[in-house]
Amino acid sequence: MFVTKPRLFLAYVFENRFAVPSFNVSNLEMARAVIEAAELENAPVMVQTDFINFDYAGIDELSAIIRTLAEKAAAPVLMHQDHPGKDENIFRTLRRGYPSVMYDGGHLPLAENIAGTARFAEAAHAVGAILETEIGQFGGEYQGGHTVTAAAHDTAEMVQKGGADTLAVSVGSMHGQKSRLDLDLLSNIAKATRIPLVLHGGSGIHPDDIKVATELNVYKVNIGAALIRGFVEGLEEAAKLPTDWEPRHQQMLRYVTNKLRDIARHRLSLFRASGHGKKLLEQLATAKDDLAERVTRS
Repeated sequence: MFVTKPRLFLAYVFENRFAVPSFNVSNLEMARAVIEAAELENAPVMVQTDFINFDYAGIDELSAIIRTLAEKAAAPVLMHQDHPGKDENIFRTLRRGYPSVMYDGGHLPLAENIAGTARFAEAAHAVGAILETEIGQFGGEYQGGHTVTAAAHDTAEMVQKGGADTLAVSVGSMHGQKSRLDLDLLSNIAKATRIPLVLHGGSGIHPDDIKVATELNVYKVNIGAALIRGFVEGLEEAAKLPTDWEPRHQQMLRYVTNKLRDIARHRLSLFRASGHGKKLLEQLATAKDDLAERVTRS
């Protein structure tokens, strides 16, 4: 199911205290693999794209692939726009029906970040979408290797003034690198914000930290590097296979898709999303309208 009620999706995950992996994809094989994994695990999943994916595959082409696969899926699939690169890309994705988008202001001074968040929260909410914003920077691949840790008082001010639905917080994870989380800081942020939290750079977070993070209001963990590495390794492995009945390129890409599906299934299970798909599907199908208010923890 292509999810059109993002707040209901968000509320279910938040209330049941698990996390959904949000997989960054740039082609058909990646998108198909993670959606098939969600079906096999009976789990909700998020499939996301960012400006790097758009530059490679095209925003119209890639969003259409994801939506087509999601509409046929027997699992809830929420499409999300990750780092936009430029603010205008947020409007572009909203026009193309993305139910969840990100405002990328973590590099800005807090006041500017809050102002930008408020602007795009209003735009997203006007078309029924939810907005993710960011405090701090995660560093690692594509971000110069530098991290800027979030502060609990900044996150509290962002939630109070920005109006975003979810908040990505930098508490130790880095894009494309192994990491351990500052769980004390994450706990303080959870208490200060009480809204669903997001971790970027999820491919390298220690599994023990992920399990704790789901109890500290983290509902979404971004996974990109794990799929990229799996794709490259899969091609290398597939090149050594003996030929079969398929055209060679299709044989190799089918092998890659199967490898990526296994990677995605592992993440869905690790984040405790497995087993929740059908129940959430029923709620999404029977609800006439999406939730009207921001999801919070009392």
